Amino acid sequence: MKFMNTKKVYGAVLAGTALVLPVVGFAQIGIPCDGADCGFDDLITLANNLIQFLVFTVAVPLAAIGFMMVGARLVLKQNKEGAWSEAKQSFGLIAMGFGIILAAFLLVKMVLFAFLNTDAGFTSFLLQ
Repeated sequence: MKFMNTKKVYGAVLAGTALVLPVVGFAQIGIPCDGADCGFDDLITLANNLIQFLVFTVAVPLAAIGFMMVGARLVLKQNKEGAWSEAKQSFGLIAMGFGIILAAFLLVKMVLFAFLNTDAGFTSFLLQ
């Protein structure tokens, strides 16, 4: 029996994730207000909840799975020089992508903090 092309498998996983992620996101995030008493602060709080969900609930596990797959590739193909260098390059690309996600998270949190009226300091807002 022939195995499917890896690009097809990655495409199917990506399509499934794209279909399931909004449902899970709406179930996890929640709207911080009811009807007519919604204000600008509630909109900013909703954006904060959405960004935190995407970074910590989606990006961190995906990066961990990526690091795990690359680590397995490093262990399983130790004797092949081309596979070893390709796995190390993949490891660096995953780390760079995750670093970009974290830098964007910090930048967006700074902008949200500027618009949100809060008595808490920036570090407590960053961690909430």
